[in-house]
Amino acid sequence: MNRYDRQERVKVIGKAGQQKIAKVTILIAGVGALGSYTASQLVRAGVAHLILIDPDVVSMTNLQRQALFTEQDVADGVFKVDAAKKHLLAINHAVTIDVYPEPLNESHLTDLKFDLVLDCLDNFRTRDFLNKMALKQHFDYIFASCAGTFGSVMPVSPSSHACLSCLYPNLEELKQTDCDLIGVNTALVPLVSGLQVSLAIHYLVDKVSVNFEQLSTIDNWQMTFQNFRVKKNANCPICQQNNWSISTAENSNQVTVLCGTKTYAVQMSSSPTLENLNGWLTQHGIAFRQFKSFSAFTWSGYSVSVFKTGKVLMYGVPNLKDATAIYQSLTQALRPGATQEATSL
Repeated sequence: MNRYDRQERVKVIGKAGQQKIAKVTILIAGVGALGSYTASQLVRAGVAHLILIDPDVVSMTNLQRQALFTEQDVADGVFKVDAAKKHLLAINHAVTIDVYPEPLNESHLTDLKFDLVLDCLDNFRTRDFLNKMALKQHFDYIFASCAGTFGSVMPVSPSSHACLSCLYPNLEELKQTDCDLIGVNTALVPLVSGLQVSLAIHYLVDKVSVNFEQLSTIDNWQMTFQNFRVKKNANCPICQQNNWSISTAENSNQVTVLCGTKTYAVQMSSSPTLENLNGWLTQHGIAFRQFKSFSAFTWSGYSVSVFKTGKVLMYGVPNLKDATAIYQSLTQALRPGATQEATSL
């Protein structure tokens, strides 16, 4: 029994196209609403290898629109990428899935090998970073976004065609309003994801016929679908100039919220190595999970991850004030010579 028989019967794909799909690696940036649907469709389509990147854990509010996750995932407090991998392998055990429960960073896009990136992000600050990295590293990606009842999809090959800044000349303004959330209609997400995956499969099977100058939009309340031509902007400050730099640096010790979540992030100005951190946790009887690039543990009643880069993520915290207090408590306890008793209550 050929698992992909129905897809191979599609004339524009065929057996030759399916063989191409079965050899590729796709990096999915963001495994929330769009990313969970997109990953599911890709493993069903027979993609050989997925790389999933997302720093967040599954929460109850995710279940309204993030198809892979369950109430048990919420109860277990697992990272989205870990939960996604478990459920995806139950769909197709033959797929290789690598997970990175951390924010998208430069090493992901320079050190990892992939054939295509899918932008399933929820904020334009990280999208701007992805766009600049695509220019620097000469890779293509497929942009997709959902907000309210309106969704957008566009293939982006910024070295030769319009980049994200060409599409959104007001990109800097959009980066400043990332957290002005307007919600997402449940039914919109699979529609936009389906368009993104359609473009991805088209790209993998017949890249030369992909229209990199077409933005597709959908309003699932008005039931309207439109295509727009987007040409490279001769005055684009990003793809037509070289006076920009790539930086994901954050102000040290400034706690910020990751958009659309109750996850808070901060960059430590002075951080211990993971080896020293793990030793400190062990010394104080604090249980932790050790990963390649970070360690996860409970502090002040909340899940915390400390990365080797000095990045700290705090999950499920109700507000910025509490997150700041938790971070200050942790750094005070970690300070050399600190006399206060460490606690993970």
